[in-house]
Amino acid sequence: MGFLFVKSTLSKNPQKIFEQEQKHNLPSVGERIRKMCEELGPTFVKLGQILSTRTDIVTENVAKQLQKLQDSVAPFSYEEALGVIEAELGDTVDKLFAQFDPVPLASASVSQVYRAKLYSGADVVVKVQRPNIRESIDVDLGILEKLARLVDKYSKYGQLYDFSGMVAEFRRVMEQETDFTKEGENTDYFRESVANQKDIRVPRIKWVYTTPKVLTMDYVNGVKINDIAALTAENADTSQIAYTFTDSLITQILENGVFHADPHPGNVLIVDGKIVEFIDLGMVGSINSRFRRQLNDLVLGIASRNTLKIAQSISEMDTADSDVNMDAFERSLDELLDEYLYVPLGEVKIAKVFTSVFTLAAKYKMKIPREFTLVAKCLGTAQGVVEELDPSINILEIAEKTVRNLLKNRYKTEEFKNEVQTYALDWIDFMKGIPSSLVTFMHKLKKNDYSLELKVKDMERMEKNIERMFNRISFAVVLLAVCIVMAGVIISAGYSNMGKNDPTIYSLSTFAIVVGLLISIVIVLGLVISMVKSGKKRK
Repeated sequence: MGFLFVKSTLSKNPQKIFEQEQKHNLPSVGERIRKMCEELGPTFVKLGQILSTRTDIVTENVAKQLQKLQDSVAPFSYEEALGVIEAELGDTVDKLFAQFDPVPLASASVSQVYRAKLYSGADVVVKVQRPNIRESIDVDLGILEKLARLVDKYSKYGQLYDFSGMVAEFRRVMEQETDFTKEGENTDYFRESVANQKDIRVPRIKWVYTTPKVLTMDYVNGVKINDIAALTAENADTSQIAYTFTDSLITQILENGVFHADPHPGNVLIVDGKIVEFIDLGMVGSINSRFRRQLNDLVLGIASRNTLKIAQSISEMDTADSDVNMDAFERSLDELLDEYLYVPLGEVKIAKVFTSVFTLAAKYKMKIPREFTLVAKCLGTAQGVVEELDPSINILEIAEKTVRNLLKNRYKTEEFKNEVQTYALDWIDFMKGIPSSLVTFMHKLKKNDYSLELKVKDMERMEKNIERMFNRISFAVVLLAVCIVMAGVIISAGYSNMGKNDPTIYSLSTFAIVVGLLISIVIVLGLVISMVKSGKKRK
């Protein structure tokens, strides 16, 4: 699998392998990787799900296969589930629940879900963590961390993608998903954030029956959002459902800053033919006001095909503060947007554009926040759901409408008033400090106690180049001096031949030859030693 994975995902021409698979009717590399993840277990199933959104790392064909990893893991036994429940809640299932269905409703990579009834009469679902899952995940993560360090150290891809950072983030996500109290907190937090949205609902957590390994919440009697046959049988308006679902997600992302990061059909149910109920809040995205403004600018830039606005918003997102050639980056963006230039706005897929922009930013070694990946994943998943319900509804159009409404109402919000107040206080403090700063500056000028320090960009490299140039000139001068000395030596040698019969002239000529050679050797050695010392000091 290693060879196939590298060749298909990281090679320059993965399309050739894809064509060979089709020609010989072989299982695709993407299928092999998907099955490999399923066989390796929960950690790799979750890793595959995350990689399915990273088309800057894996090819589109592989990503499509990894998107099918909707927690299709073999269930564990009812007896094991009872063992976890009774150990966590401190009593037998018969005493805790009036009814408990032994057949699971669903089996996921980390947990299994059962239907039950409390003695109060409330219908609930009980989410039970797989036995020993944390130990298994720790072992898998340890292996991934070692592999990531090797790739980062010995591969050019490590410098570009920071695999160790990805694994660290993956560990954080997995630790959250294996602590069901975190999911319960996410659920309560998310419910508050969507409280004002029409026809949007979130189940309530039963905290008395919830621990890190057991989560109990309201049972939702609904149908999956992509079950068109069941929705049609209920005479549900699928177009309205699609709009409610999309509008809610866009509002969550661009206005609230808290959003369901994994809204696949298994996590979204339709109740009474119109209520959209979000369940399974194991992964909730949270973005601050600054990043929301950058996303708003990005959406407006994409909608208006404004390359400059897109480039500026991405540059502001760059957490590495990379020294990017913005002219070249804008030209690349222009080429990217040419694909969408003559396409009607209603046909542009925002998730695809987001992914393309993310890939381009990675090529320029810009590091976009993790939240951007979550947003792209969320919108990509939502796009697939919406296309099944009503292909005429476009996420980008709804997003643009939301952004323009936010811009209109921005000056009326409490957040904007707080910003104005903060900036006003900053300016007051700044203005207060000006007089004293000016007085100090004038006193220093009067006493000639003021120095101006200028820094030249790449000064060290310039110094090295200048030093190298002077070394070459010095070497040339020394060679000239040596040539002159050697000329004297040659002349002396001539005189020595002429004066073989005269002992005095012969002695003087021999002495001149020896002295000339010694001087030449001393000059050359002195220059070499000086250059070596200069290089060591520079290092």
